[in-house]
Amino acid sequence: MVWLLVGSGTVGLLQAGFGYLWKVVMDTAMTGDASAAGRAMMAVGVAQSALYVFVQGTRTWMNAHIQRVARDRVYAAVLRGNLDTFRTGDLVTRLTDDLSEEKLAWFLCSGVFRAVEAVMVVSACTATMFWIAPGLTMWTLLPLPLLVAVHRRIGSRVTHTANAVQAAISAVGTLVHDAFTGVRVIQSSGIEPLAERAFHQLAATQAEAEVQNTRMQQLFFAQFAYGWQLALAVLLVAGGLGIRAGNVTASDFAALSGFLMTMVFQMFDFGAFVVRGRQAAASLRRLQEIVDLAPPFERVPSPGSDGFWLPVTLRRPYLTLHFGRPIEVPPGAMIAVTGAVASGKSTLLQAIAEGNGVAAPPAAWVPQDPALFSVTLEENIRVGQPGEGLDAVVAAACLTSDIAAMPEGLATAVGERGVMLSGGQQQRLQIARALYAARSLLLLDDATSPLDAETEARFWDALHGRTPRSTIIASTHRAATLARADLVLWLRRTGSESGVTSGTHLQLLEDPAYRALYGVAGADPTVA
Repeated sequence: MVWLLVGSGTVGLLQAGFGYLWKVVMDTAMTGDASAAGRAMMAVGVAQSALYVFVQGTRTWMNAHIQRVARDRVYAAVLRGNLDTFRTGDLVTRLTDDLSEEKLAWFLCSGVFRAVEAVMVVSACTATMFWIAPGLTMWTLLPLPLLVAVHRRIGSRVTHTANAVQAAISAVGTLVHDAFTGVRVIQSSGIEPLAERAFHQLAATQAEAEVQNTRMQQLFFAQFAYGWQLALAVLLVAGGLGIRAGNVTASDFAALSGFLMTMVFQMFDFGAFVVRGRQAAASLRRLQEIVDLAPPFERVPSPGSDGFWLPVTLRRPYLTLHFGRPIEVPPGAMIAVTGAVASGKSTLLQAIAEGNGVAAPPAAWVPQDPALFSVTLEENIRVGQPGEGLDAVVAAACLTSDIAAMPEGLATAVGERGVMLSGGQQQRLQIARALYAARSLLLLDDATSPLDAETEARFWDALHGRTPRSTIIASTHRAATLARADLVLWLRRTGSESGVTSGTHLQLLEDPAYRALYGVAGADPTVA
């Protein structure tokens, strides 16, 4: 960046020097030999071109580097943060349009250094113009205050229209996502015309916002592209009068004209930087809102051998879990997590899966809501991973009889998001996929709740009989499952914090509140 600053500034100075050498060449041509000045002019031109190639190449590399760093930081925040406050369409817009190279990388690198170069060129040209002909320069630059006032007026409008465009794009994206997600509800309710009308309204709003934004941008560019003609007109009139009066030489007039043309293109670059800067500021603000939701990245030491520790305190957005003491999860153990709705069970499992505050080994995670692909059963289990052991994981997930009853077996298509399967089959298919991944840690977020008691018992028997045995952390409300666990974590929430009581199922039954909920074998206190 230091070299870019020096290079950009030097390019600006060389451009000003090149313009001054035009005056020297013209003066010496009228009085004697101009070859020396011509050679100097050629040397400055070659040096300027060579330096510009270096500067431009470095800017291109820096653009790519900045874009990669920006994407890494935002995507890391997405993986760690709680994004429930964002609607899907709005989030997609932020991760595509706001994070595009045109919106960020060009402005943060090329735009900044082109602006530095523009400032250097305009400053050097202005200083040289005053040195050559201060009076004529003063008249020539007289329209500049007017251009600055127009610039400030239009610039504020550009910021407003850029924000309006981003908001309109997010609204359209959100509606499209909601419409596709709830397409069956829309069709069954017969509200297609209503959805279509809402889409047309939002699309019209976006179109109008895009037109307004483009209009303001073009108006902004126009003041740089054509505003200089006021200065040129003043130069022509004042310079012509000065030449007739003998106060201005032809070389002075030619030099000032060249400087003015050089400054115009640099001011146009600076105008583009300001316009894109306002757009980038809007995009950066929206991306920063994502990054701000990411919790601090904290880890605790791992005991190794695929065992790990749960920390004394685990902080997540909107909820803090207090374990009271570090809790060891030894390899091969089964940990049950229970507690009232919204007490933090899913939050805990998600934190472990993502490695936020817990230095756990790589995990296979089965969330509450089935996440299936619109392909076959086998493809949902393998997820592109070749290998053996497919029948074993199907049996362990208690899917063997279900698949045998299907006409095409493992080649059966599950439909969009698994619509052809029952809720229990969807969960067991997710479990089979997690088992096939062969991770040393298996996270089950209430994954067995759709299973009847007999099927769940067979599932746990099959899972415990697997060799090598994975470490299991499962959230559940079922007393029979809690009784199987080596350790139970009982979560009780108050406000934005949850206290965690740990112990075996038998130990926790000594607590009257726990016994009232889980004291009956086979109980399923879903209100808990």
